[in-house]
Amino acid sequence: MTASRGRALRKRGGFTVVELVLAAGLLSVLMVAVFALIDGSLQIWRRSETRRNLTEQATGVVELLAHDLQAIEGGARGDMLVEWTTFDTDGDELKETVWPRLRFVRQASAAELALLQRRVPAPPAPGDESAEEEDAEEDGASAAAPGVPLPLEDESFVGPAMIEVCWTVVPTDPRDRDHRAEGLLYRGARRLSGPGGSFFDQRFVRADGRPQLDLLEEVSGGLLWLQPLMATQTSIVHDGWEIGGEYEHAATSWDAWRAERPDPTIHEWNAEGRGMPDVDGRPLLPRRIRIELEFERPADRLRRARTLGLIEVTDVAFDVSDGRRLPGPGSFVKVDGEWMLVRELRGDHVTVKRGQRGTQILAHQPGALVHWGLPLVREVPVALYREDWDL
Repeated sequence: MTASRGRALRKRGGFTVVELVLAAGLLSVLMVAVFALIDGSLQIWRRSETRRNLTEQATGVVELLAHDLQAIEGGARGDMLVEWTTFDTDGDELKETVWPRLRFVRQASAAELALLQRRVPAPPAPGDESAEEEDAEEDGASAAAPGVPLPLEDESFVGPAMIEVCWTVVPTDPRDRDHRAEGLLYRGARRLSGPGGSFFDQRFVRADGRPQLDLLEEVSGGLLWLQPLMATQTSIVHDGWEIGGEYEHAATSWDAWRAERPDPTIHEWNAEGRGMPDVDGRPLLPRRIRIELEFERPADRLRRARTLGLIEVTDVAFDVSDGRRLPGPGSFVKVDGEWMLVRELRGDHVTVKRGQRGTQILAHQPGALVHWGLPLVREVPVALYREDWDL
């Protein structure tokens, strides 16, 4: 009997095939759950890190722009010109990409003047004026429009020093398809009466819409979106900034001297806003300015989805390589030069509203990168109207 019990115990001492299969299956399920948890945690961390980096980048730029706008000059020597220009970034001779340009006069500190003095270029040699004009004409620069008031600084005037400031965006290298949607942000500053011409002179901007970049400094790349909005004397913006043709809407362009300098034939957002009173010896300034920025880092671009097929101008939905790499409904995405509003996202199939943010509805080839970033908004009250907090 003892021998029989020993044989029975030896038979029951190992695992059966069924038990091994069950154990392996349970271990596989456990490992999949652990890896899914780790992957989800890493995705959350990457998104948080991306949001933090984008916020830091946009905050630095918007604070610098807000610093310039907060000191804008409202006296007789002041000026402000905000306009939109278009660029051809895909070589089809159609200007589909839209970017703004801001030029204004503001007060400057002694430290800012000293810094500008070290950067002043050497004045042209006597007799070079005609050569400069010929070079400007050969480069496609247009002559200054007659009758447009240009700000000039009277050296005998006793008061705060003035400088001109220009913020402008130009497209990135159009030869790289993945970079066409992005822009390079430039800033320039010069004394109001300094050499080198005025930022407000139309010769500062070439016929193709590009300014003289040698007078500016690059602030940041990877810009997807920059929109300035101005509150007129009749705008109501405490419930939100709306664009339109009514008195309560915000203005998308600005001409402080109402000299019809923004050209509405270039873009519809260059049309003058409603509620603009006449100018009487002093420039007309907005009551408040809203700046919205959106950036995309090179590291983020590597994780963006691509379109899988041809997108026609009539399409309102398309497929992408990975729907998990798109933002949720209510967000904006940019394909080539066109902005779209995401309405619905199901797996890799996305439904959109076409032609957003003042862009045209375009056809897009397969493999186009779907850009998007983190928008940052900053409102700047103009000094003359700081008492009007409840617009």
